[in-house]
Amino acid sequence: MKKAFLILTGSVLIICSCEKNDGKQTNVENRKPDTLAISEDPNQISENENVENCYMSVIGKDSMFLSYKISNAKVTGKLKYQNFEKDSNSGDISGTISGDTMKVNYKFASEGTTSEREIYFLQDSGVLLEGIGKYAETNSNKAIYESGKSLNFSKGQRLNPADCKMISEKLK
Repeated sequence: MKKAFLILTGSVLIICSCEKNDGKQTNVENRKPDTLAISEDPNQISENENVENCYMSVIGKDSMFLSYKISNAKVTGKLKYQNFEKDSNSGDISGTISGDTMKVNYKFASEGTTSEREIYFLQDSGVLLEGIGKYAETNSNKAIYESGKSLNFSKGQRLNPADCKMISEKLK
């Protein structure tokens, strides 16, 4: 009797656990899209107009803060290098975006002097990588890379997306 009861219970469980097939096939094309899926290429810098984008990097006691907007295909924003026991600097950026690369001019104040230098950022899987390269000698107070194509993005700072309210406080 006990054996028959176990067999009957097992059979009922197997029948109940089987998926009901009413002859209709699920059409993959008719499924609703995943609303959490990223619709943009993660290696493409978002060119949404007038949307504030904020990033930061922290290495030890050194930090870097970036906030920018795109308007009429031009990038404008603020950047700050906050260094521990070294000269810090902060200023404005302006530039352009082309695909996964943002090229900006950084006009900053440091130690009572105003300077300018070119900076490239590469978008990679949602983070911005700062390009490092050799600057050409110029007669002006502006540093320009010898070649934008020879920049090394693995040696620069890695900026992660950050809360814009916190970043704007740091950029004051």
